Amino acid sequence: MRIDDLAWFTDLAETRNMVDTALSTGISQSALSRRLAGLEEEIGTPLFDRLGRSLRLNRQGQIIADAARDVRGRWLDAVEQARRDVDPERGTVRLAFMHSLGTWLVPELLRSYRAEHPGVHFELVQGAARDLVDRVTSGQSDLALVGPEPTAEIRAGEVRWAELAQQSLGLAVPDSHRWSGRPDIDLAEAHDEPFVAMLDGFGTRILLDQLSADAGFRPRLVFESMELTTVAGLVSAGLGVALLPLEDPNLRLPGMAVIPLRTQRRRELGIVWTAGGADVAGAALPPPVQGFLDFVIASRQ
Repeated sequence: MRIDDLAWFTDLAETRNMVDTALSTGISQSALSRRLAGLEEEIGTPLFDRLGRSLRLNRQGQIIADAARDVRGRWLDAVEQARRDVDPERGTVRLAFMHSLGTWLVPELLRSYRAEHPGVHFELVQGAARDLVDRVTSGQSDLALVGPEPTAEIRAGEVRWAELAQQSLGLAVPDSHRWSGRPDIDLAEAHDEPFVAMLDGFGTRILLDQLSADAGFRPRLVFESMELTTVAGLVSAGLGVALLPLEDPNLRLPGMAVIPLRTQRRRELGIVWTAGGADVAGAALPPPVQGFLDFVIASRQ
């Protein structure tokens, strides 16, 4: 049995009629009869019970039909995937991104790109920045939008990075806090404050850990979240203070003030991809992935 036999056999299993299958497949009725006879001889058993002009799958035929549908479906999926991988207008891009970018950057990029490339499909995954970089190095995702810059993985030659934006950092406090209204602040002043923070491994948490270590203290965490909007909401409710980017309008909530930090450090936002792809030695990125990567980098310049 060959791959192209699967189409007529699965059709015949559905129609149970040689004439109908001949019409739908374009194979003559006599040719179908010969193919069926040859298949049954190869397997060593009849696959249909003959009821006049109609056919009905017997138990052995049902086993073969189920397997034929499964194999044909997987074959067609594989053929389609292979075609997509070489066609920049029909491919699939496996894109991972941080939760905080799902409210502005990712929708902007996808909306603009799909307007010009409607045949490109996206498989999207959200997660912590550290986990997303791991997805790229392990081959689970093609690209990841993360921050801050994953310097360890870049130095190790595991990923490549293109910076897309920088955001200044601030200390978010409730409006009623004694610091509300200040023009700026050193993070070290907050060493005794309760902190609301992102979970370990998330981008802003990585920055908080680095900056607080530089300031000589470890934050006292009262709540950890995977959403920056939740962090901002809990600060506005008076639960504590938090490190937040200044330029994200989705994090400006009533009842909260964000005081600029006295630091040169910024929240870098960028895109990472495998170090074995694109214009370095190793396998090239699939055309649809390379096309979207080029678009993202060009759109932020």
